[in-house]
Amino acid sequence: MTRCREGEVAVVMTSSRAEALMLLPDWARRLSAKGAVDFTETLEGTWRLDGEELDRPIQFVLRHQAASARRLLESGVMESEGEVSLDGSTFRVHGSRRVSWRTGRVDIDLVSDEHRFIGGLHNLLWKGEPHRFRIETLSGAPVGDAILRPRAVTQSELPAAEAEAP
Repeated sequence: MTRCREGEVAVVMTSSRAEALMLLPDWARRLSAKGAVDFTETLEGTWRLDGEELDRPIQFVLRHQAASARRLLESGVMESEGEVSLDGSTFRVHGSRRVSWRTGRVDIDLVSDEHRFIGGLHNLLWKGEPHRFRIETLSGAPVGDAILRPRAVTQSELPAAEAEAP
């Protein structure tokens, strides 16, 4: 039986990251060491101030980057930057996105000039699960909680999204 830390869910993978990398042909291994990995995601949802019941809109537009596919497979870490729209204000944010290849958990830690957004996705393999974030001041005082989901791409946006893809 697989042992997990509290709050983790065991995910059985058929091979390790190293095995997956070794199964690639030589040219693909060389390319994965050189080629950067990046993607942009938009998360939309609501957030609440602590102690209030009023849902307020929130949106994250984030670009996640890893220097190489190999580094991403080894560490699960990507650098993140983008914007968070909160209460009519937009904040530039930067931070990191980390995937636990063992559990499927995605942790995102973002910092702006005024807030820190700590959260992520409990399990990458569970489709439809929302991203949950804790919002704090830079000194660590609680501000509120947010629940966000990936923004669906509409049919009219699809050709533009495909043109931007590498």
